[in-house]
Formats: sequence, structure tokens, C-alpha cells
Amino acid sequence: MASPKTKNAPPVAAANDPLPTGVEVIKRSRANEFFIAIVASAGAGAGTAANVIRDFLARAKVDDQPIEVSIIKASQAIRSWAVDRGLAVPDGAAGRKTLADMIVMQDRGDDMRRQTGDNAAVARASIRMIRERRAELSKKEEGVIDGKPRAYIIDSLRHPDEVHLLRSVYQDAFLLVGVVADPDSRDRRLRQLFDIKVRTKLETTKAIEDFVLRDADADVPFGQHVTAAFHESDFFVDNSKDAQKDDLKNTEMNEPIRRFVDLITGSRILRPKIEETAMHHAHSAKLRSACMSRQVGAAVVDVGGNIVATGTNEVPMAGGGVYGKAESNAAVHDHRCVFRETKFCSSNREQNEIIDELVDTFPTLLQDQGRAAVVQKIRETKLGGLIEFSRAVHAEMDALLTAARIGVSAIGARLFVTTFPCHYCARHIVSAGVDEVQYIEPYPKSRALTLHSDSITTTDKDWKPPSLATGPSSKVLFRPFVGVAPRMYQAAFLKDRGYKDNVTGEFKMSPPRWGASTELSSVHYTDLEAKLGSLTP
Repeated sequence: MASPKTKNAPPVAAANDPLPTGVEVIKRSRANEFFIAIVASAGAGAGTAANVIRDFLARAKVDDQPIEVSIIKASQAIRSWAVDRGLAVPDGAAGRKTLADMIVMQDRGDDMRRQTGDNAAVARASIRMIRERRAELSKKEEGVIDGKPRAYIIDSLRHPDEVHLLRSVYQDAFLLVGVVADPDSRDRRLRQLFDIKVRTKLETTKAIEDFVLRDADADVPFGQHVTAAFHESDFFVDNSKDAQKDDLKNTEMNEPIRRFVDLITGSRILRPKIEETAMHHAHSAKLRSACMSRQVGAAVVDVGGNIVATGTNEVPMAGGGVYGKAESNAAVHDHRCVFRETKFCSSNREQNEIIDELVDTFPTLLQDQGRAAVVQKIRETKLGGLIEFSRAVHAEMDALLTAARIGVSAIGARLFVTTFPCHYCARHIVSAGVDEVQYIEPYPKSRALTLHSDSITTTDKDWKPPSLATGPSSKVLFRPFVGVAPRMYQAAFLKDRGYKDNVTGEFKMSPPRWGASTELSSVHYTDLEAKLGSLTP
């Protein structure tokens, strides 16, 4: 009786067969597949971005082979799930979309996440569609990787759990592209897109506002949370300007997306822009923070394009600066909240004291409810969001103070910060003479625009830097960051291949010997162990 085959056992080679080297084994295991997802607020143009990426990828090559590109529609995954359960959905083949149709699709997406109990359910259905599409293209069984270059573009994600799931499955081969657009452009597109007969009616404006707010951050965990998913992006593009009417494929995103495709395919040698390097420094600075609430980083770029200072949100230290910068025995005397003997967040404690005083002063607030429930409700109001009791110097302030300590003026500077500045920082940014702020993550608690609308703007239309002009259009510009995100910085710009002929010195780009940074193996690591573990031919 023959013994059963042992799983993961290496193949038996003939005595005269050459032993494949380790690099050859790894090379043969490469999947040669990209998994790109789009995330964009309503009206920003996720579908347009997906089409532009598809067109540029279709022209690119991997190992001199063309890339087969497929767009995976997340809306189709939702539609199929709903139809299978007898739930009403709009006709996908219909013409112009209506606002009512889009709201129904929001409902079905919520239903899918809620009924499955999985906020990543849409991503799971998209993975199913990817498997089916791969089998269709390769004409092989599902799950079989044939090594032919392929790219799957998911249009589009609406929840951060979808991002985390896809990144966990596809690892470095998964790339998220975030599409930004200014509020006026998004509102105009939504009004043009939806079949609204009287577009100026108050109820129409309110309906669109509600739709956009629900898309950005629904009030239920299984709803759409595009804002939270957006800042997980690897690359950001701006789609504020509409495409040319005579060429709908000619968008403001074309050149940035061409650069993105060249970066992930290694088609050209590209180096980081100063904005990308500055945000990378800001991200690195934020990792120094031991704040119990959040980590934020900032970097100051002077008028000459030099990164002159960085900052993080951290507790100030006597003598200048913040904890975590000094060396020697500083750690022994570290009095940050998380390192002191009794560990607690001072901000929360001060807020709670105010809330307790409020409840004690007005006992009628309790009525028939328990004290804990009332306190929790109050904490959910703006009172629970007060930020003035934090011990930490905010990252923007730390960066500006660092620049001041070394004698560098902030007049005309640009500030790159990982999170939108709070209203406390905003007034210092304006006062310091900064021209422009770029950020990645939003910060809903910030009242910066409300309190300082006279000196801060979020649109670059007719904008004039305060250091160069005066007048009503001379304001500090706060705008979203675009380009290679810190998450992708090393993968995009690390030299992972040769650039020259070592004998002649002439330019010659060679493929990366051990694979590009976006490579995904088609072989489980235990199978690779088995293949690499035997040194006998």
C-alpha cells in the first residue's frame, strides 16, 4: 500500500537536475498582481479615478508583459447580495442616477454590513469577484495563480474595515488611492449627477447635505465611514477641476496617476517631491508621541523648500522642547502621562471634574436616569470634546517653537501636519506667519474655520499667500495633502534595482533581483519553507 503524499514535501529532483537558487524559488512564487482600491467622498470622482488608473496600467508592463486590468465594482457586489435576498435595488442599467437611487444603495450597503455582522462584508464580496475574474482570465481553477501580470481596481471602498481586510489579505500588493475634491466641486457634481428638476430648492440642498454627511461618517458603526477610510490611503490625488468637455479622460488627476502607476511598476526613476518628504518627516515625528489620545506629527518647510523643524504632540519638558527628545537619563525622569507612577489622561480627568460639578449643581439633570448614564451623555457633547486640558504641546506648536528656538522664521513657511489643526493651533499658525498648511486626517473637533474665517481659507481659488500680499484673499490656506503618502514613501522611493551598467557606467535599469516592494507571493510561506528547506537536488 502506497504511503500518502506529505503536504508541503519538496518535489523529488533527478540527480542531474540543478538545484534552483533561493532567489529563483522566490521569483517563481511571485503573483505579479496589483490590488488597487479607490476611496473618495461623494462627488469627488471615484469612478473617474478608477478609469484613469485602468487606462495607464493597461499601457504599462511588468517584466516586459502587458498588464491585464479589471475594474471590480463594489456597488455590484452590494447589488448582487441584495438581489439574492429579495431586497429592492435600483436598476443598474438605468440612465442618469437619482438621489433616491443612491440613498437606496447606501441602505443596501448598510444592510449588507449589518446583517452579516461584518463591516468588511463588501470587501469580502469584492474578493469573491476578484477570484472569479482571475479564473475567467487565466482559464484555470479559482485560486490558481499563473504569474501573468494583472491588476484589479476596486471602485470603491466606504468603510475602514474594508481597507484593513484587503491590506491584510493582499499585503504590500494592496494600494489605496484617495481622491480629494473641494466641497464646491463635489456639490456641483452631485447636483448635475442626480436627476433633480429644481436644483435650487432648499429641500434638495438639505437632501444632498444629508447624503454627503452619511457617506462621510454615518451615525452607526455598520454605515459608511469614508472619512475614516480615506486617511488610510497610500496615494492622494486632487480631482477638484472637471475634465475637459471634449476629452472626459483628460482630468487634473492624469499626471499624478501616471506618476503613481510608474512608481508601482518601476517604469521610471522618480524621486519624492518636497511635499511628500515633508509629510514623511511629519509622520515620523508623530511616532515619537506617547500621548494616550492620539499621535500627531508636523514639519515646517521654509520659503527655500528646506525642512527646518518637526514637532509631535507631547508633554513639554523644562529647559525647552518636549519629553522624548533628550537622551542620557531623561527616561528616568519622564513625567509623561503614560510613564508617570499613576498613569491617567489629564484631559479626561479635568473634563470629568467639570461634568461632575455640572451634575452636582443641577441635580435635575439626573431625573429618572442613573448618574453614569447622564455623565456619559454629557461626555458625548462638545463639553466632552474640550481640548484645553491636555498637557501636551500640539505637534504644530512644537514644530513652530522648535523653529523659533533655532532662529528660523516661520513667515512664508509651509506646515505639513498629519491631522487637520485644532483651533488652538490655528491661531498660532496664523500669528506665526505661515502661508499654507497641508494635512491628511480630518479633525472634526476643530473650530479653526469657524473661529478664524477672516484669516484661514480652504480654497486656492484666487488665493494669495499672506507673506506676499494683503487684502481679503490673503489668508492662510488649509488644504488636503496630495501625492505619495507616508505609508507608501519607502516602497515608492527605495532604490531596489540597478540603474547602470557596472562596466560602462551607462544608464541601464534592471529588474529588482528579489522582487519589487509591492510583490505578493502566490505560495504560502510554509510551502516556501518546504521548497527552500532541502538543499539536495
